[in-house]
Amino acid sequence: MKSLIINADDFGYSAGVNAGIIQSHKNGILTSTTLMANMPGTLDAIQQAKNYPNLGVGAHLVLTTGKSLISHDTNLVDPLGNFHRLSEYPRVRTSFSDEDIFDEWCAQIDFLIDHGVPLTHFDSHHHVHFFPENHDITRRISEKYQLVFRNSYGTEDFSPHDFKQVNDLLLDMMNTPVIRDMSQSYELLKESCFEELAATFSKGMSADVLEMMVHPAFVDEHLYNNSSFNLQRIREIEILTDPLTQQLITDLGFRLTRYDNALETTQEFETILRGNK
Repeated sequence: MKSLIINADDFGYSAGVNAGIIQSHKNGILTSTTLMANMPGTLDAIQQAKNYPNLGVGAHLVLTTGKSLISHDTNLVDPLGNFHRLSEYPRVRTSFSDEDIFDEWCAQIDFLIDHGVPLTHFDSHHHVHFFPENHDITRRISEKYQLVFRNSYGTEDFSPHDFKQVNDLLLDMMNTPVIRDMSQSYELLKESCFEELAATFSKGMSADVLEMMVHPAFVDEHLYNNSSFNLQRIREIEILTDPLTQQLITDLGFRLTRYDNALETTQEFETILRGNK
């Protein structure tokens, strides 16, 4: 049976995001999430994670939103200590030191570990860990913390990679026209939503370990004012907690799991680590 990880990005972004993720786990099919160490909802997310130990929690490494955890004296941040936005990243990345990025991401992981979060894996906000110029940094993080990381290939216009990652394939579960259409209620659009879900899953049927990336959230002021991707996240909660979604997954032959249960003994990860030593 194929393994399916349903992972919510942005745990810690805000209280509303945290509440949406917990709702999707407690009353739905969400198995995993990744936690941001530098956001307004971080401490709340850490407490929530402790309350729901069956939710797998990884690190959601940040380089394009919020503040640095280590310094205001690097090119990673603006004069106020904020990371440069993703739209600015292509322009400013050449001024970044790889060591500064490595140190920042280590600080973020150390913060979560020091607060008692048993990490299952890591990925990154906006997939920056998988940008080609950051591959070596990602390898170093993986080796230092013995953590597997998300394969983001195919989600953005990235260059081809030459090394095996944690999952066979990552797909965005909800990024389709009807699911994103908030002009009508979920109940009115449900049939079309499930047609789109089935089409998305059909792209991953050859994967032994498939990750579906999701972004459930209840919209609070911080999310609404700081992210253009806000109201659509409510629809994701509806789908993730709908029993029909669980039935679809079962009918397709997937077994819901989290990163550590699916992959902790895989030969692929052992190969990655041996190749880095």
